[in-house]
Amino acid sequence: MTGYQGYEMESPLLQNPEPHGHAPGGQGHRGHQALSLNSFLNEVTDIRGLLSTFRQAVLNIGSLHNQTLQSYDNGATSGSTQQLESLVAETSVQTKQLRDSIKSLERDALIADDYATQNTKRQHIDKLKGDFDKELRAYQQTENSFKTRYRDQMARQYRIVNPEATEADVERMVESGETQVFSQALLSSGRSREAHSVNAAVRARQAEIQRIETTLIELLGLFEQMAEQVVLDEPKIMHIEENSTKVERDMEHATVHIGKAVVSARGARKKKWICLGIGVGIVVVIAIIITVVVVIRNSGNNKDNNQDPKPSGS
Repeated sequence: MTGYQGYEMESPLLQNPEPHGHAPGGQGHRGHQALSLNSFLNEVTDIRGLLSTFRQAVLNIGSLHNQTLQSYDNGATSGSTQQLESLVAETSVQTKQLRDSIKSLERDALIADDYATQNTKRQHIDKLKGDFDKELRAYQQTENSFKTRYRDQMARQYRIVNPEATEADVERMVESGETQVFSQALLSSGRSREAHSVNAAVRARQAEIQRIETTLIELLGLFEQMAEQVVLDEPKIMHIEENSTKVERDMEHATVHIGKAVVSARGARKKKWICLGIGVGIVVVIAIIITVVVVIRNSGNNKDNNQDPKPSGS
């Protein structure tokens, strides 16, 4: 009847939209590999097919609302009411399945090891979320619009059977959904044969307004859930925390080693200057010794020359 029933969901993700890697026993992502890009894109295609079916279901809901309103205008219950309730229930299941499937793909992207693949997956997920948000808002607008029309129809009908009613009376009747006021007004005007059918139509309209309000609350919850940040499960978080602790510990060790290296380098520079000073001192001492030796030797040579006798004539 709805198109949703005829949509064959061959994708394992759509049939069982649990987060990837959530194996029995709470194993989470432990030992799980991310979907290949081709498998991921196949999942995206399946979700887009479900989005199209959801879009058509919302259009069908609008058509059934119109049929129901037309029948109520004639003071009768609608034969399309049961169809409408069934389609709304199926659509509710569909929205939750879309939510879970998209969230599952978000988790899959988080465990992708390759940055380029993760970025590609992220882009597809963002597009899916945007399209799903758009369809949810269209559904929300449809329900809000028909809620207003149901209320207006009830108010108009009440004014017909009770022309003397004030705006406050009309508002109170619409909010309460009481049908006794219709019966009393119709009976007092001699239209007793219409009383039963009008009462039934009023009850049906009030039930439809309440159902719409339930749907709107559900849609608000979906908006909030889709906006929530997806996080990895506990084992994966623990693994990340262990890695972070290890990195922090390695950084502390590296800091200690760097400190030791700085002290060692300072000691080495100090020793180098000491060695240089010793070397310079040795050179200076050698230079002094050489200078002293040369001076002494030159002084001895001069003395010897002064002591040599002068040659005599024969």
